[in-house]
Amino acid sequence: MDALPQPRRLVMKLMAAFLLLAANVFAQSAPRLFVANKNENTISIVNAQSLTVERTIPVGAGPHELAISPDGTKAYVANASGNSISVVDLRTHAEKKIMGPDFGYPHGIVFTPDGRRAIVTNERTRKIVIIDAATDEVMRSMDTDQGGTHMVVVNKAGTWAYFTNRESNTVSFMDLSNYRIVANVPVGRGGEGIALAPDEKEIWVGDRADATLSVIDVAKRQVVAKVPAGPSPVRLTFTPDGRHVLAPDRSNDVRVYDAASRKQVATVKVDGNPGGILVSSDGKRAFVACQGSSDVKVIDTANWTVIGKVPAGRGADGVAFR
Repeated sequence: MDALPQPRRLVMKLMAAFLLLAANVFAQSAPRLFVANKNENTISIVNAQSLTVERTIPVGAGPHELAISPDGTKAYVANASGNSISVVDLRTHAEKKIMGPDFGYPHGIVFTPDGRRAIVTNERTRKIVIIDAATDEVMRSMDTDQGGTHMVVVNKAGTWAYFTNRESNTVSFMDLSNYRIVANVPVGRGGEGIALAPDEKEIWVGDRADATLSVIDVAKRQVVAKVPAGPSPVRLTFTPDGRHVLAPDRSNDVRVYDAASRKQVATVKVDGNPGGILVSSDGKRAFVACQGSSDVKVIDTANWTVIGKVPAGRGADGVAFR
């Protein structure tokens, strides 16, 4: 066979280089789902478009929740059993730990939107720990005077943190300008999962022992509605448009609620003890970690059906997006 003419060979090489570059750009731009695997002390990094596990990284003992810095360069992982925070460099995948006497069963963790601080709840020491995200060092810690401080969310301005206290049955409002707790709002028994509405007017809380969802009016700082739920609603998340609230429970269901009417509108059967849950930024897919089956189920939000699953590590629990 005759060799290709020089110009044609050049065109073919350029096309191959372009396709390779395009594939790399696509891979790098695809959203990532991060999963804490609490029974094997790892986190999984999942390509949320191809639904494949790209990497598994060892962390500390009993990782329950994790958060990704706004610039996407690092993950903070709350190692509940290890009483530490793993800092994972997402460029090199190197891991180091933040430790100290204020960490006691650390659980909920979130970055402020400006990426300067991370807020960590600690059940055993009843403390909120603030980490300087630039130095990966503890800035300060505050007593909550509440039992079972567990999950935490922050508003878009980074001025308020809200955290559940599942033994005291309250949600605390913390002013992040001075780190003062200004209110402890009573909710149902075992209030644990928490979600702040996109318009930041309401907070929904999963009352595990009551099988209800408490709806808090943020301005009034009081519960304005109780919504019937499934047994032990463990986590909550809003769709990005704020129209729906998703709540996994211990009947292997993800129940879907209309946020305006506060009525249940769908039930998605999800086997494997569903827990940590998030919705993609375009609102088209929900991802729910199932610790019993050690995988992540993918839900199509157009018709509320499971359309796939991704294997994760043992005890897949907390999830985060980037």
